[in-house]
Amino acid sequence: MQKIDKFIFYVAMAFIVYMPLHVLIVQWFSLATGGIEVWKAAKDILIVFLVPFLLYLSYKRGLFQNKTFRWLAILATLYAVLHLLFVAFDQNDDTYSAIVGSVYNIRLMGFLLLGIVIGSMKDGNKYLRYLLTTAVLIATAVAAFGVAQYFLPPDLLTNVGYSLERGVKPLFFIDDRPELPRVMSTLKDPNSLGAYLILPLLLSGYAFMNRKVNEKLFVRPFRQGTLVAMIAVMALALFLSFSRGAAIGLVLSIVTLLSIVTGQRAWVWLKKYWYFALIPLLIITISVIALRDNAIVQDYVFHAAVSTDQADPNEKRIQLQEEAIGDILSEPEGYGPGSAGSVSITNPQGGLLTENYYLQIGYEVGWLGLILFIAILSIISYQLFVTRRRNPASAVLLAALIAYLFYSLLIHLWSNEAVALQWWLLAGVVLGLKLSNHKTNV
Repeated sequence: MQKIDKFIFYVAMAFIVYMPLHVLIVQWFSLATGGIEVWKAAKDILIVFLVPFLLYLSYKRGLFQNKTFRWLAILATLYAVLHLLFVAFDQNDDTYSAIVGSVYNIRLMGFLLLGIVIGSMKDGNKYLRYLLTTAVLIATAVAAFGVAQYFLPPDLLTNVGYSLERGVKPLFFIDDRPELPRVMSTLKDPNSLGAYLILPLLLSGYAFMNRKVNEKLFVRPFRQGTLVAMIAVMALALFLSFSRGAAIGLVLSIVTLLSIVTGQRAWVWLKKYWYFALIPLLIITISVIALRDNAIVQDYVFHAAVSTDQADPNEKRIQLQEEAIGDILSEPEGYGPGSAGSVSITNPQGGLLTENYYLQIGYEVGWLGLILFIAILSIISYQLFVTRRRNPASAVLLAALIAYLFYSLLIHLWSNEAVALQWWLLAGVVLGLKLSNHKTNV
């Protein structure tokens, strides 16, 4: 059993390292070998084959005796079956797009299950620290490349296969203006990079604030100087992505984490010194309103420069979301997986880019699918909330979730494999520790 545990753990470690590099590896290696679709699908095929084995291990470890795990298993199974019913019986769907869309949605449950099984292991605490350490280190490396990317030749990634024809843009700009570049590092787009860096930034920042937390989160405590360097690199990469949603999400997650860490003291301090927070907020708000027609504000804050012919992305996002809401109300059972979100771009049957993950799920698998997804997230959130005081990893994951819940209103957040794997896997490990009644090392 110990060899099996180590194998499962090594698979999780490989995923933590591989997922943020997935796009780069697929584009680069497929240039030499061909078969780009096989390269894209390999990671998801592995998860599909792992799930039955993980369910067997869950049964052997007695996880099904736990009420929370049973509810998660039931809800996740219903969520998966709903997708498969669309694939099998909806004649209006493009089968390939429906399969890909289903995989994108269902694989979150696979990541979660993998994490729960690892957390239920005898050495679950140790494995969690290894995974957290790896997550922070690989994120720092990805961020460092992102910072370098800002100064490197803009067409660099075209040399390793990046192109629109092969499914990935090699360059990103604000309003498609070459003088306003955005970095995406090894991920698919700048917004995904910004979202991906939120969790590692919180982990590093919390460890920097508290020496004991540093010891509990990672295999070996990082030196303060090392933490400062990692935080600086990741923060700079997030800034250079010019992802407004990621920046707002990071602020929300920091506020959440501080409120968890300080408890009632945060509210006492806020009541006593609320004007210190209000004054800079008012200054920023008034400045943005007063300078709303300024070119810099238009470029970097609103991403809607007056000097470009591009459509205002903010107005376009609102239009797409309004259209999605109308379509969901008129077709509450859904239009099928792959009819919305990133997959819909290449769907020959057409679809809608909802610019909102919740609307995407509602559009694809209807109200039932959306209710199931929210129910699963609610159970995980509650479990993280319960252990937030005892386990610093729970506190960080819960704070990051607040950012992701917000950012999902603006992009198809969980469709990105790096962001999804990182949070759902680590949340699963923390959940597995609690469900198996292991004593957390806190």
